[in-house]
Amino acid sequence: MGEPNDTGQVMRSLLFVPGHIEKMVNKAPSTATDCIVFDLEDAVPPRNKEEARACIRTALESGRYAAKTTFVRINPIDSGLTLQDLDAVACKELDGFVYPMAFDGDDIKKFDAQLSLMESHLELPRGHFSIVALIETAAAVLNTQEIACASSRVVGLMFGCEDYLAGMDARHTDLDISLHHPRMMVALAARAAGVAAIDTPFVQVHDTEGLEAFAKRARNLGMGGMVVLSPKQVAVANEIYSPTAEEITFANDVAAAAVEAEKQGMGVVIVDGKFISPPTLKAAMRVLDRHRAIGELEKRSGDGK
Repeated sequence: MGEPNDTGQVMRSLLFVPGHIEKMVNKAPSTATDCIVFDLEDAVPPRNKEEARACIRTALESGRYAAKTTFVRINPIDSGLTLQDLDAVACKELDGFVYPMAFDGDDIKKFDAQLSLMESHLELPRGHFSIVALIETAAAVLNTQEIACASSRVVGLMFGCEDYLAGMDARHTDLDISLHHPRMMVALAARAAGVAAIDTPFVQVHDTEGLEAFAKRARNLGMGGMVVLSPKQVAVANEIYSPTAEEITFANDVAAAAVEAEKQGMGVVIVDGKFISPPTLKAAMRVLDRHRAIGELEKRSGDGK
């Protein structure tokens, strides 16, 4: 079996927006976030669920979110609220759903079946709605690959550390040591399946330096983006999860050297004193592909610098 192809979808930042707070819902499309996740789960008190559903549906149908990738985090199946959520917010303007508390692949398969019925009811093409699976329990961490491959709708795995730590009776630690293993499991499974690897949010929203360090550690493990809880965090997330100027320059040099080496029939290339092997060339091409994809996204959404 060959390596899977990445979806190519850029998800550096996913801004969570409580669905019942109209002011925040209306502000979201003006931010530079790559994706907007309207929340119907933890951020919305039970008494405000219906209000949140109506607010989200109105916002989606307004057309103001057309330039953004949009998701709704629904309530999980065992809550008894999932079908109510789907009936209220599913529409052609919505790209997909964040499915919380996914324990194994069967959870995703059941949700996939519900989405198929919804698409049929709305006369939308099959596969219109995508899924980002939220990994936030010990069982889910152990089943990450199964979850990632459970449905062709899955476009990302998202790590949620707070529920994970609570379930593990674990604690936040210096350098995020307690998060190292689940982060790696999520990144490994996502990369193996060719879907986005999305890190947990940094909850101290006013600590920019802490956010930078937190995001860099996850990026170094292979994460491709992260959840953000405030528009103030978007710029940092987008920067950390974009190739640096140095990486782009080096990647261009590697690509050019590889072309020249092929012309001359050479099997070995040296760039900036570094031996360039096939994996190095592959990494360079990934950097350039991501740089182009980010540029195209920012151009479409008007977020270009």
